[in-house]
Amino acid sequence: MFLTAEERETLTGYKRWSAQMRWLQRHGYKYTMSGLGEPVVAVAEMTRHMVGGHAARQEPKFEALNGTQA
Repeated sequence: MFLTAEERETLTGYKRWSAQMRWLQRHGYKYTMSGLGEPVVAVAEMTRHMVGGHAARQEPKFEALNGTQA
């Protein structure tokens, strides 16, 4: 899932793609470019920044499977 053009404008406060890209870079957002040249921001990337840190990722507890605790 990706932010819509409207959501990206709301996030950055800018309408022009070049200004949006500068804002995204300045604030540490990862994005890619579409074939049209506009920045594409994943919803997960926006969420990661809004909640702080990095996106929550559940990793299995392999020690529990082996019967050991770390």
